[in-house]
Amino acid sequence: MKNLALTLIMIFTVIATNANTYNANSSNYTTYLSMLSPGDTLNLAAGNYTNRLNIFSMVGTATNPIVIIGSGNSTVFLGNACCNTVSIKKSAYVILKNFKLDGQDLEIDGIKAEGTTGNWAHHITIENITIVNHGYDQLIVGISTKCPAWDWIVRGCTIDGAGTGMYFGNSNGKDPFVNGIIENNLVKNTLGYSMQIKHQNVNLRNIAGMTLNGKTIIRNNVFSKQNNSSSGGSARPNLLVGNFPATGDGVNDYYEIYGNFLWQNPYESLFQGTGNIIFYDNVGVNYAGGSGIAIQNHNGFQPRDIKIFNNTIVSDDNWGIRLMNTDPTYQKYVYGNAVFSDHATPIRIVGGGVSTANLSENITDIITNANNYVNDASNNISTLDLYPSTGSALNSTLIPNTLFSIYTDYDKDFNSDSKNWRYRGAYSGEGTNPGWHLAIEIKPDDTNTLGISGLEFENMATIYPNPSLGIFTIDLKNNILKNAAVFTLSGQQVMEATTNEVNISNLSNGIYFVKITSQSGKTVTRKIIKN
Repeated sequence: MKNLALTLIMIFTVIATNANTYNANSSNYTTYLSMLSPGDTLNLAAGNYTNRLNIFSMVGTATNPIVIIGSGNSTVFLGNACCNTVSIKKSAYVILKNFKLDGQDLEIDGIKAEGTTGNWAHHITIENITIVNHGYDQLIVGISTKCPAWDWIVRGCTIDGAGTGMYFGNSNGKDPFVNGIIENNLVKNTLGYSMQIKHQNVNLRNIAGMTLNGKTIIRNNVFSKQNNSSSGGSARPNLLVGNFPATGDGVNDYYEIYGNFLWQNPYESLFQGTGNIIFYDNVGVNYAGGSGIAIQNHNGFQPRDIKIFNNTIVSDDNWGIRLMNTDPTYQKYVYGNAVFSDHATPIRIVGGGVSTANLSENITDIITNANNYVNDASNNISTLDLYPSTGSALNSTLIPNTLFSIYTDYDKDFNSDSKNWRYRGAYSGEGTNPGWHLAIEIKPDDTNTLGISGLEFENMATIYPNPSLGIFTIDLKNNILKNAAVFTLSGQQVMEATTNEVNISNLSNGIYFVKITSQSGKTVTRKIIKN
């Protein structure tokens, strides 16, 4: 092992030595784009850039990505009527960060993985990008994928006033978006969706090297449609996610949607989803006239694996949470939510598919009584404070939680504090809110207290071989394993290991989840198939 480690260090040193750093400005940056190789960094000086940013056949590696980095909002790419401002084709392991896109209200998208024949884009990171003036019409998008795309990260971005904020996948279901992470973004004032991920057809994950199975995480974002929203038939939810393939690769993929703040929608739901959805620790407020959380049939597909727990939802005249026409062969769970609504049924079940036993430990009440539970449920963002008030009835009996323990940060509340399962809603605690005050701004990432962020740990942790005939290995790079717990699809823990080599030979063939915990306390969940 020592010899192997030394060899790897030597290889990485050679690669790092060959990496180049280029410093460019608005007059010469295009000359460097075709020169970039794995490990290279292109620094963009402040200024107005008018010749677009083409990411064509630009392929880094997992350990040596290609990085293009600006000087913050002073590095500005101005829209050009000819084409999308940042165009991505057949590229991978590329990081774009720290610059601004001004679409100048032209009929162009901001960042787009193009829908050209044979195109693909994977392991693309888009970080700290500001996107403005992309509101020509509802079809104009801030960040978009129209080709098969997998293992994307979009974080820390601000999108203001676009037609649609983020649009992943294609309306015909033929260009899947797989295994992404969307976190700590602010999307506001869009005509249509703040963000949507389209449904996916079967048998499309057939591109060499494509991630075949996974999950998409949508966490700690702020999606606001208080202003600028289209009405009538053009009205759209703040956030919409479509179903995964009905069979084959991806059939058991799921969304983990947590820690988000969804604010106001005058004509539609704050959230609409179909497929396999785990929705938890979110805050949703809709005094504008629309509704709350909608799990429903879409494009003829019935929602399947649904777990909704520990959310705080305020929706004045309409329902707070609604499950409609879900697939009755799958269990649904609605636990520990706090819902305030003047609707006759704040939590609605339409068309069956949810047993009474699985609709448990929720607290519902009318809007005028909400301040009996929280500090301030007013329709004023500057004073709104949905943290439980002292002595709040949101602190009650213990909520069953073993079903949820396989999901990322399931044991953290909206503030990323340790969860107390006696509290209903998105917060654990009462009295003065010790965390972030709800606002239309980027939600701070206050989880990085151990020197490595949860996202970085998420990207580092791998298990192989997968599928496994009986033994698999956990690779945490430089992190030390504390333990690995193996769960069934229903959330039952069937074994635990404390070594990186895990033997599941005694388990039946099928799909399991492995919750991996490092010595530093970071956790990640991976899916393993036992053959």
